Amino acid sequence: MHLFSISSIFLLVLLISCIGISSIILKRFDFLPNDVIKRSSPLDGLRGVVALSVLAHHFYITYVWKISGVWKKPDTTLIDNFGSVAVSIFFLITGYLFINKMMKVDIDWKKLYLSRIKRIYPLYIATFLFILVVTVSNVHLNDTNIVSFFKWLSHWLLFRGGSFEGFESEFVIAGVAWTLMYEWKFYFSLPIIYCIYHKKIPLVLSLTSIAILFLYIFSDKNNYYYALFILSIPAIKFKNQVKRVMLEWPNATHTIIIGLSIFSLFFAKSYTFSQMIPLAIIFAFIANGYSFFGLLHKNGLRVLGEISYSIYLTHGAVLYILFSIINLINFNNTSLYEYYLLFPIVFSMVILLSILTYRFIESPFLVNRK
Repeated sequence: MHLFSISSIFLLVLLISCIGISSIILKRFDFLPNDVIKRSSPLDGLRGVVALSVLAHHFYITYVWKISGVWKKPDTTLIDNFGSVAVSIFFLITGYLFINKMMKVDIDWKKLYLSRIKRIYPLYIATFLFILVVTVSNVHLNDTNIVSFFKWLSHWLLFRGGSFEGFESEFVIAGVAWTLMYEWKFYFSLPIIYCIYHKKIPLVLSLTSIAILFLYIFSDKNNYYYALFILSIPAIKFKNQVKRVMLEWPNATHTIIIGLSIFSLFFAKSYTFSQMIPLAIIFAFIANGYSFFGLLHKNGLRVLGEISYSIYLTHGAVLYILFSIINLINFNNTSLYEYYLLFPIVFSMVILLSILTYRFIESPFLVNRK
């Protein structure tokens, strides 16, 4: 795998340009809910940037898939990390927000889990209906495979995804559902985290639970993702120290954060601890106010952050409609650079669709948005 190439740099420039132009346009919209307007967190702007980074990641993979017939990791570290860095940050944000909640003494567990269901499932169900229509239209249902169909259905409703009768349904949404499965497993662990933190269970049992957790994480590389939730803890526990560093040594802070960002994106191998730990350091600063010279506080980026879940879930559908249903281009006669020229169009369509899905599917179910 190459670290980066001219074509990957070109895609990075396109991504940055599209984010910049869209943020300028969107800042004019009266779009943000009151609770987002009142708070001032760089995490709001960060979510939009990383969601669109996933779009660029899958935009490239779609080209390779159409040329080679194989859905596979990009052959350059930079484009591969468009996806891994973004997903890692999403997991860090989730860990930060909900471990913070576990530090409260009184928690309304029913409200907490109901809010997660309302936040995640409405758009996911709407997206799955699109997957269902596409899948059924590509396979022949009969009495012999109806049991398999319902098994496939249950897998998708549990975020496990899967193919049906040889049709690879995951590619209809660029395979993004897997991250939701890890998030829900984390949500189910919250009562244990709460009991350990508030010493609701004996010390021996707490230490045993922590030991089992670490053994589980390190037993298989597929479990490494859970480490990202844990790596959000320094942003919580060392917030005063991080804020003091930013206040007393601003130039050193900029140098460290930018340096670690370049390393994580251009040189680190995806989903390894050599990438996760630098990202956890970067995140600790962002979660406590670092905003890349104020960029993450820009209203346009905050709008992108507000629709980031829609961007994440629907961008694959846009790619599939354009390049697998409409067949917008002939990939055999289209070079990678010519394909890249379509990125601003795809980007714009994803933003427009995400605004609509946020407004009419997500927003009605969101709580505390008066």
